Amino acid sequence: MKVITGLAVVIILLSSFSDFSASQVDISKGKEVFESKCAKCHGSDGTKGKWGAKNLQVSRLGDTDMRAIITNGKRIMPAWGSRLTDDEMLSVIDYVKTLRK
Repeated sequence: MKVITGLAVVIILLSSFSDFSASQVDISKGKEVFESKCAKCHGSDGTKGKWGAKNLQVSRLGDTDMRAIITNGKRIMPAWGSRLTDDEMLSVIDYVKTLRK
Protein backbone atom coordinates (compact mmCIF):
# COMPACT_ATOMS: atom_id res chain seq x y z
CA MET A 1 0.00 0.00 0.00
CA LYS A 2 2.88 2.38 0.82
CA VAL A 3 4.40 1.79 -2.63
CA ILE A 4 1.13 2.75 -4.34
CA THR A 5 0.76 5.86 -2.16
CA GLY A 6 4.36 6.88 -2.90
CA LEU A 7 3.83 6.29 -6.60
CA ALA A 8 0.68 8.42 -6.53
CA VAL A 9 2.62 11.28 -4.90
CA VAL A 10 5.36 11.05 -7.53
CA ILE A 11 2.79 11.11 -10.36
CA ILE A 12 1.04 14.14 -8.86
CA LEU A 13 4.35 15.99 -8.43
CA LEU A 14 5.45 15.21 -11.98
CA SER A 15 2.14 16.33 -13.45
CA SER A 16 2.32 19.56 -11.43
CA PHE A 17 5.82 20.19 -12.74
CA SER A 18 4.78 19.65 -16.36
CA ASP A 19 1.83 22.06 -15.91
CA PHE A 20 4.20 24.64 -14.44
CA SER A 21 6.59 24.29 -17.37
CA ALA A 22 3.77 24.65 -19.90
CA SER A 23 2.48 27.80 -18.20
CA GLN A 24 5.98 29.30 -18.18
CA VAL A 25 6.21 28.74 -21.94
CA ASP A 26 2.82 30.40 -22.43
CA ILE A 27 3.79 33.37 -20.25
CA SER A 28 7.06 33.88 -22.10
CA LYS A 29 5.15 33.78 -25.41
CA GLY A 30 2.61 36.20 -23.95
CA LYS A 31 5.39 38.55 -22.89
CA GLU A 32 6.89 38.41 -26.38
CA VAL A 33 3.54 39.25 -28.03
CA PHE A 34 2.78 41.94 -25.43
CA GLU A 35 6.13 43.64 -25.96
CA SER A 36 5.72 43.66 -29.74
CA LYS A 37 2.03 44.61 -29.93
CA CYS A 38 0.90 46.22 -26.67
CA ALA A 39 3.84 47.88 -24.90
CA LYS A 40 3.84 50.93 -27.20
CA CYS A 41 0.70 52.17 -25.46
CA HIS A 42 0.54 50.16 -22.23
CA GLY A 43 4.27 50.28 -21.46
CA SER A 44 6.49 47.31 -20.78
CA ASP A 45 5.22 47.17 -17.18
CA GLY A 46 1.58 47.90 -18.08
CA THR A 47 1.49 51.43 -16.60
CA LYS A 48 2.30 53.71 -19.53
CA GLY A 49 -1.21 54.93 -20.36
CA LYS A 50 -0.29 56.47 -23.72
CA TRP A 51 -3.37 57.74 -25.60
CA GLY A 52 -5.62 56.67 -22.74
CA ALA A 53 -4.38 53.07 -22.48
CA LYS A 54 -5.43 51.53 -19.19
CA ASN A 55 -3.00 50.83 -16.39
CA LEU A 56 -2.87 47.04 -16.55
CA GLN A 57 -1.28 46.74 -13.12
CA VAL A 58 -4.49 47.92 -11.47
CA SER A 59 -6.97 46.39 -13.92
CA ARG A 60 -8.98 43.53 -12.47
CA LEU A 61 -10.78 42.49 -15.64
CA GLY A 62 -11.46 38.78 -15.92
CA ASP A 63 -10.21 36.61 -18.74
CA THR A 64 -13.47 36.87 -20.70
CA ASP A 65 -13.50 40.68 -20.57
CA MET A 66 -9.81 40.94 -21.46
CA ARG A 67 -10.31 38.59 -24.39
CA ALA A 68 -13.27 40.66 -25.65
CA ILE A 69 -11.25 43.88 -25.50
CA ILE A 70 -8.20 42.32 -27.18
CA THR A 71 -10.40 40.74 -29.85
CA ASN A 72 -12.61 43.76 -30.61
CA GLY A 73 -10.51 46.69 -29.46
CA LYS A 74 -11.81 49.58 -27.37
CA ARG A 75 -11.88 53.29 -28.20
CA ILE A 76 -8.62 53.83 -30.11
CA MET A 77 -7.15 50.42 -29.19
CA PRO A 78 -7.12 48.30 -32.34
CA ALA A 79 -8.87 44.96 -32.59
CA TRP A 80 -6.37 42.12 -32.48
CA GLY A 81 -8.84 39.26 -33.00
CA SER A 82 -7.89 38.66 -36.60
CA ARG A 83 -4.17 39.25 -36.03
CA LEU A 84 -3.48 37.00 -33.04
CA THR A 85 -3.97 33.26 -32.78
CA ASP A 86 -6.05 31.88 -29.90
CA ASP A 87 -2.86 30.66 -28.23
CA GLU A 88 -1.21 34.07 -28.55
CA MET A 89 -4.26 35.79 -27.13
CA LEU A 90 -4.50 33.42 -24.16
CA SER A 91 -0.76 33.79 -23.56
CA VAL A 92 -1.06 37.58 -23.53
CA ILE A 93 -3.95 37.39 -21.06
CA ASP A 94 -1.88 35.14 -18.77
CA TYR A 95 1.09 37.49 -19.08
CA VAL A 96 -0.98 40.62 -18.35
CA LYS A 97 -2.16 39.01 -15.10
CA THR A 98 1.50 38.71 -14.01
CA LEU A 99 1.80 42.51 -14.26
CA ARG A 100 -0.88 43.09 -11.60
CA LYS A 101 0.17 44.52 -8.26
